[in-house]
Amino acid sequence: MSTAAPSTTRERQVSWGELIAALVLTAAGIAMLLDTRSIRVTAVANAVGPRFFPYVVGGAATLVGLWLVVAVLRGDRAEPEDSEDIDVEQKTDWRTLAGLAGAFVVYIAIIEPVGYLLSTMLLFGGSAYSLGARKPRSLILLTVLVPFVTFMLFTRLLGIYLPNGILQAVI
Repeated sequence: MSTAAPSTTRERQVSWGELIAALVLTAAGIAMLLDTRSIRVTAVANAVGPRFFPYVVGGAATLVGLWLVVAVLRGDRAEPEDSEDIDVEQKTDWRTLAGLAGAFVVYIAIIEPVGYLLSTMLLFGGSAYSLGARKPRSLILLTVLVPFVTFMLFTRLLGIYLPNGILQAVI
């Protein structure tokens, strides 16, 4: 008969995916904090100027990211979400994920030279197609209508500049 006490130490395994996500969040927060310094502030700016919210968001992202890094290194694991709509046993659809990532990378690369309107149409179309939209009418409607309405709201109603790119002469 063994009288050994049960082990009270928990086996600590680092979840690499969670650690990478926490490190990316931390890096994004730090990058935001560093980039915020380059925002020009005019002499007539109030106490709450254009740097305030980027500093708050960057600081919060950095703190939460560091907190998550420590938690993951301590062995804490995220609980899978229970829901009727998801199957936690289902494998990741890497083809869909690659399509979405590709659409975002292309969007980032072409927004300045091509302009907001055309690049956002390409982003919405590529994302919708990657996620399974195959009906041409709804795909075209989503691809054209949403970016156009957004462009009009920002540029005409709010007076916010969005790059026109190759459509500069037309818009």
